[in-house]
Amino acid sequence: KKKKIVEEMSMLEEIVGYITMIVTIASIIAASTPTPKDDEWMGKLYKLIDMLALNIGKAKEKANG
Repeated sequence: KKKKIVEEMSMLEEIVGYITMIVTIASIIAASTPTPKDDEWMGKLYKLIDMLALNIGKAKEKANG
């Protein structure tokens, strides 16, 4: 029983690590690139990056153009 708890905690730590890595990378991309227009395919991809970076509300940059 104790071994199972240790395995579950290890898996949870790994998942949290991946989530942290995804948010960090998305934040770096969102902060270092200009916001494209929403109607372009890059704008749609940028919305996903913004969501993964947890850029919501006033943290979001206005679109260019």
